[in-house]
Amino acid sequence: MNATKNESGFAGLTARLADHVAHVANSPLTAEDVEAVRRLFLDGFVVSLWGSTRPAAKQIAEWSRRFAGTGDSVVLGGDWTTEASTAALVHGTAGHSYELDDTHDVTTSHPGCVIIPAALAVAAETNASQSELFRAVAAGYEAMALIGTTAGGLETVHRGFHPTSVFGSFGAAAAVLSLRAYRNKQPVDPGVLVTAWGHALSQASGSMQFSVEPTGGEVKRVHAGLGARNGVLAADFAMLPDVTAPQLSVEGTYGAAASFGGPLRDVTPDEKLQIHLISFKPYSCCRLFHSTIDALREVTDDFSASTDSIEEVLVTGPQLIADQHMTKAESTMTAQYSCPYIVGATLAYGPTRYDAYGEAFLDDERILRIAGKVRFEVDPDLEEKYYPQHFATGVRMRFTDGSTRSATVVDSVGTAQHPMTKEQIIAKGDGLASQGNFPTGDELAAVIWDDANGGVELAKALVSR
Repeated sequence: MNATKNESGFAGLTARLADHVAHVANSPLTAEDVEAVRRLFLDGFVVSLWGSTRPAAKQIAEWSRRFAGTGDSVVLGGDWTTEASTAALVHGTAGHSYELDDTHDVTTSHPGCVIIPAALAVAAETNASQSELFRAVAAGYEAMALIGTTAGGLETVHRGFHPTSVFGSFGAAAAVLSLRAYRNKQPVDPGVLVTAWGHALSQASGSMQFSVEPTGGEVKRVHAGLGARNGVLAADFAMLPDVTAPQLSVEGTYGAAASFGGPLRDVTPDEKLQIHLISFKPYSCCRLFHSTIDALREVTDDFSASTDSIEEVLVTGPQLIADQHMTKAESTMTAQYSCPYIVGATLAYGPTRYDAYGEAFLDDERILRIAGKVRFEVDPDLEEKYYPQHFATGVRMRFTDGSTRSATVVDSVGTAQHPMTKEQIIAKGDGLASQGNFPTGDELAAVIWDDANGGVELAKALVSR
């Protein structure tokens, strides 16, 4: 589709999406919506605390010390406060640092580690109530998901860009503008959203080069932080009348789809908000392989089969795995992205040993012995049938006695089709006590499920005890 057709065939798409997002921001959430947002916050908090223990996240937090005292936003991993964009960058980086963060499958992006950090940082300056904070976050998820859908998540990845940072700044900007409108007792203005998205488009960032090199991948974590920070800046700049920005950031000649994604798609927002279509991660690896892990569970009878009896493991799935996920695991990042390593770590130590992706396990003989038996084949029929709405993969395991077992999983545990319970999300934080003096999942839930706790109180809940 050429540039002229993009603009004329989808005229007004940016404005229509802004109208919808503003409507979400200006409308009360239902009880079902509030429950969904609380689960997103609980998961995001647990995941961010895990991420804050990683060396790169610690260094980014320490880097922010130079901005100490510039604002009231709590810095995750520090004992100081900064202005909002810096705190958002630190929190966003931590939120994406353990490969446990939530996923919007259609856009292959991770909204929680971008939108919640930006919103929480700005809530400190606006003193947002819980109701205001939750509405702003719901609007942010809506913006990020719908704009990402117009461009196509898989297409964006195949073109070499990281959807989390590219589309995240649009969602973060929507959340931030909403909070500032609430502070001023004003409705969210669709026109201001459009201008903020014009700034977000110019700040879009995040190369997928990290996915094809065996080392150097920790920058991926920072992509989420950049998306969060850029969203704050986009919202800031949208209020500066002389700093003008494009108004066709979605359908324009060089808009989000044309610059970063695939053929421009029209989208009609559902009655059900995007917050209800989010997948949670029970396993500390790329979301593509959560269905693989569930398939491994099936063919090994809940991981009861001896690994010595395994002759070969064939994984089938989309072309993307062949392109970006067969790299040798020489870092935590590549371990969490490597199909052979993920299979090896899962079969050797079980699916919830988060530390199996750490540096101490990269040369583990048990993992590497199994990883050496893993092959991958593209399954074009499976890809055409299910992607990107469902991250389906298949496993065929051949045993030393000549027998084979196969399984295909379309919707893994944690998807909207098979959601994790509140208790399962809380359990993701069970190992945090060994990493430091962190609040437990139950303690975080108690704060989040208390209506009286606004943005300031929720941010303080993340500070180590």
